[in-house]
Amino acid sequence: MIQTIFTILVALGFVFITLHDLVDIPGWAHGRQVRAAIGPTKTVIGTLVNGIFPGLALFYAIQYWHRVPPTYVLNYWVIYCAITMAGAIQSWWIPYFWGTNEKTKQLYAAMYAGTRQVLPARGDNPRPNLLHLYFHALGLSTLILAVMLRLGIG
Repeated sequence: MIQTIFTILVALGFVFITLHDLVDIPGWAHGRQVRAAIGPTKTVIGTLVNGIFPGLALFYAIQYWHRVPPTYVLNYWVIYCAITMAGAIQSWWIPYFWGTNEKTKQLYAAMYAGTRQVLPARGDNPRPNLLHLYFHALGLSTLILAVMLRLGIG
């Protein structure tokens, strides 16, 4: 059961990571703003690069669905999920709590203006919008399940 839930969450993560900077969903994802802030070429390159690692995790999850994955796959899942969470902390939580440079503040403001915010403002620090909070919850859930699978729990 844990492996099935893990596979579903990895699939959702792959879809969200690869699409969220490309689509426009008012109040949630403003891909047009991201493309305007960093340029369409960087957006596409970033999307492709960011899709490689969750894509491999999804490939393994499908390949070993209802089968015992080898240790290297279990290790990959844990490492991938841990790096993803570390990236979220570095990209969002450190700037939110401790601030960042002016260039990054302006970039985040341009890319995420008008998106739903639920966290209180901390001065002019960037704060993760509601969509990114969902992404972070998804990432943490996936990391917990990956660790459980690696430890043979469930």
